[in-house]
Formats: sequence, C-alpha cells, structure tokens
Amino acid sequence: MTLISAQFDSAPSSGYLPTEMWHNAQSRLNELLALLETNRQITIVETGDSHDYEEDFEYKDATITLRGSIIASIDRLDDEFTKSLQNIDPHTPEYVERMRDTVPLYLTIVRSQGYFERSNLKESLCHVVLRRLEHLYYRTDQVNLHVESAAAALPCISESSVVPASTAGDMEAIIHRLCTFLYLNADTLLRSRAMLMHVFNHALHKRYYVARDLLLMSHIQENIHQADVNTQVLYNRATAQLGLAAFRLGKIQESFEHTVELMSTGHQRELLAQGVGQQRMHQLSPNEEQLQRQRQLPFHISINLELLECVFLTSSMLLEIPFMASANINPDARRAPISRAFRRMLDFNERQVFMGPPENTRDHIMAAAKALAAGEWEEARDFIQSIRIWSLLPDSEEITAMLASKIQVEALRTYLFTYATQFEAVGLADLATMFSLPKGKVYALLARMVYNNEVQASLDEVGGVLVFSRASHDASSRLQQTALVLSNKANTFADINERVFELKIYGGQAPGDRQQGGERGERQQGDRDGRSNQNRRDGGGQGGRDGRDNRDGQRGNQNRRDGGGQGGGHRGGRGGRRGGNVGGGGGQRRNDN
Repeated sequence: MTLISAQFDSAPSSGYLPTEMWHNAQSRLNELLALLETNRQITIVETGDSHDYEEDFEYKDATITLRGSIIASIDRLDDEFTKSLQNIDPHTPEYVERMRDTVPLYLTIVRSQGYFERSNLKESLCHVVLRRLEHLYYRTDQVNLHVESAAAALPCISESSVVPASTAGDMEAIIHRLCTFLYLNADTLLRSRAMLMHVFNHALHKRYYVARDLLLMSHIQENIHQADVNTQVLYNRATAQLGLAAFRLGKIQESFEHTVELMSTGHQRELLAQGVGQQRMHQLSPNEEQLQRQRQLPFHISINLELLECVFLTSSMLLEIPFMASANINPDARRAPISRAFRRMLDFNERQVFMGPPENTRDHIMAAAKALAAGEWEEARDFIQSIRIWSLLPDSEEITAMLASKIQVEALRTYLFTYATQFEAVGLADLATMFSLPKGKVYALLARMVYNNEVQASLDEVGGVLVFSRASHDASSRLQQTALVLSNKANTFADINERVFELKIYGGQAPGDRQQGGERGERQQGDRDGRSNQNRRDGGGQGGRDGRDNRDGQRGNQNRRDGGGQGGGHRGGRGGRRGGNVGGGGGQRRNDN
C-alpha cells in the first residue's frame, strides 16, 4: 500500500502520471489483490489496525485487519488513465497505444470487485461497480464481449453474486445486473448516474422505447439542474443518444424533441464535455477554462457532433418545411416556427446572392430543404443521401432508405398545402405517380390529414379523388395574400402621410377642430355686432342733444380758431362741449393779453 501511494504521489501536479509509473502502480495493485485472494483472512479497510513499530505479530486463525483504502487506489488509477487520454492528441499513434491499457485496467477493477464482495464492503463495492459500468456503457456489445472474455478467466468471476457466471456472453444482462445492484444498494447520486448510463446503453443498441421509458419513470429531468456538473453532462449525453436512437428508428418527431434543447443553445461542446467553446460576450478566466478541460471526456467516449447536428437539421427540415407550407391554408393564424435555429439558417441561406454547390453537411441539408419546398422531392432525396456522415451509423443503408421514404411523404404533404387553393379536386392515382408512392399509402396519408383537419377536404373512394371544400376554394393563393398584405401596408402608409400633411398645414390642429374654431369666432363677432346695434338703439333718444352738442363744439372750434386757442370737440356732444369750453377760454386769455 505504501509503494502504491508513493507511486501516485510522485505524479506532477499540473499534468498526469507518466505511463511507466502508471504501469508500476497498476502492477503493485495487482500484486496486492492477488495476495488478498490467496490470504482471505486479511482485510484492508480504512478503519483497520495501525502498527508503527517493527515487531512481528503472529495471527493464529484470526482475521487480520489492516488500515488502507483499495477503492482510493482504484479511483486514482482510473483517474490518472483518464487524464492521460485527455492530454494526448487523439489523432496520434500514442493515443492508440495508450488505449491498449483499457483492458488491463478493466481486469483490475473486476478483481477489486471480487475482493469487496468477499469482504462485504458495500460502500466500496458500489463505487467499484460504478467504475466498471463506466467502462462498459458507451461501447457496443461486440467490443464489450471481447473485454468480458478476458475477464472470464479471473477466479473471482465464478464467485460473484453481482454478476453471476450464468450471464457470461450476454452483455445486456451483465449491464442490467450491474445497474440493478446500484439501484438497490447505492446512494442517490450513484443511482442517478447508473440509470443514465443504462439509458445511454439501451439507446446505443437501438432499444429506444426501453431507454425512453426508463428515463421518464426516473423523473430525473425534473431536478437535473440541481445535480453536479458531471451528472448533468451524463444526462445531456443520454438525451443526445436517445435522439440518435429515435432517428434510426424513423421517429422524426421524437428525435427532434430529444435534440432541440441541446442543439438550440449553440454550446454543444460544453454541454457534452467535449471541448471548450469560444464565448462571444465574455472570456473565460484561466480557472474556469482549466475546470472545463478537466471535465472534458476522452476522444473515444465522445459523441460525433457533426452527426448529431446532421440528425437535428434533417429532422427539423422534415417538420418545418410542411409546416411553413401549411400557412397558405390559414394565413391569419399566428405560427411560431417549430425550429428557430433551422429557420434562421434557411433564411440566411436564401438571402445569399450566389450559391455554389453544397460542400458540407449543412449546405446539403439547406439545399434539400429548398428543393423540398419547391416540390422537387427527388432532388431533395439526392442531396440528403449524398451526405457522407451517414456512413458512421451501423445501419446506414436502412437509414438512407428510411429518409427517402420520409422525404416522399413530406413532399406530398407540402404539395397539398401549397396548391390546395388552386384545385377543386385531385386524383389519388396522379399523386401516387407524381411522388412514386403506393396508392394505398397515399390514401392512408390523405385520410390522416383529413381526420386531423390539416386540409379542408373529403375523400371520394368511388372516384378516387380528394375533393377540397368551399373553404379551401375561398382561401386566397400566395400571390393574392401577398397583394393583400401590400395593399394594407400601402393604405397604412397613405394614412400616415395624410396625418403628417395635416400637421404641417394646420399647425398641429386637426381640420375638424379648425372648423369648430371658425364657427366660434363667427358667433363671437355676431355677439359684438349685436351689442353695437343695441347701443345705437339705446342712444337714439339722445340724438338731438348730441347734435346740439356737436354744433356747440363746432362753434367752440370756430372760436378757438378765431382766438388762437387749441381746442377741439370730438366724440360726440361731450367732446364738443369740452372743446368749446377749452376754445373759449383760450380765446379769452389771448384777448386779455
């Protein structure tokens, strides 16, 4: 135990344990396990006896309990192996050479499991069973059978109760026994991780319904955000593998639902612990970047991101293109896109001035989407089948045939949605010939569309036609809808111009308010004229007196002119009298002088 600890302690703090030192630590650990298998009265536990002096003790048929931790050595050995794979370039022969140590490490884990079973150490047994499961769940059964055949030669296999010898050769049963043991004996964290590994393995081997039911019954998706980072990464890997399994079975809707949340974020590498992505808004600190690199999975465990993106975009195309075409039947309905990420890519692709031939996976899918929307289903099929990434799947020929069938069906639905307003009836035989589908399949598809109210039509079995209802006839075509939208916008623009013109002409006052103001001004002028006439009528009796006053004023003015005085009568009689008096006084003062 001291030599093993010394080997691990000599590892550099910033790197990983060198391969030679790792091999030495593994050989010492195998020697210790072999010694424990031979001398079964010896037990090593963390709470064992500690002897600090050099005297020998004789044990006679008694259990020897020593202090130590074998599970800590197993964890450290496995962690150092993972660190080495993280730091080695996966495209070099050194990585392949390092991968050869996977089987010896797995055999060491199996031997330690046998020891913990004999010693009845439940907690350590649960941890080592989880370590064994981590080496099995991501690989196919064909690879795992070769590994298990090497482990079958160990003596502890025949005595194991966790994985009985009767399950040899059946990898599904072996993984099921390991997971069941953890379900019954481990704590919550280990049970959750075991369940997610079980789901991943079922989905990897195309057992989609078993994996989906197991995930739904666990209810782990309800509180996964409260789990640790490694468990969240394992959950993301399980859901991604579920999406791939559903796609391989032709379940396009289910595949899209499993992958949309992961692929819409744009941070697939970080969520799957397969790299450190570049942040647009802020830059990662050195500590955060180091933590992400430590959580990064080795290359041989990772999921192909290009394949995952191809599956997601293909599923989005088969769902989004018919959904976009269905807007012709009900243009007034508010329709949010099914896949916003796919819709953004398609809009960006359509805005390009010059488009060359497709080069990568995304270009092929965008070209297929535009061909599918135009009704060219054969061209769309050729674009999809020419994607090379399908060869990474074990059943690539079945998948390409399935995709061709799905494209035919979705092209037929898109055609009906697009031209439903142009036909009164369409023949089933013509549709079958146009899309190279059996007449029975066309009839079943149209019956489902009519039943789900996707099209307002009825099937005439005698005539073999699909008769569209009056509602479909009344629905405007795409050109008419565009013209109607344009006319509405033109009317709105004209109204805005009229309001701006009125504001400039009337100074911010509407024409109605100006007319009302003119009426009020006329009424006020009439009131003033009425009061003047009334005053003139009231002053009729004083006309004679005013006339006499005026004459007096004139005589006063004459006297003023004669006497050199400056006086004048004006404004009626009072002014005349005042002027005459002033004039008379002035003349008198001048005569005195």
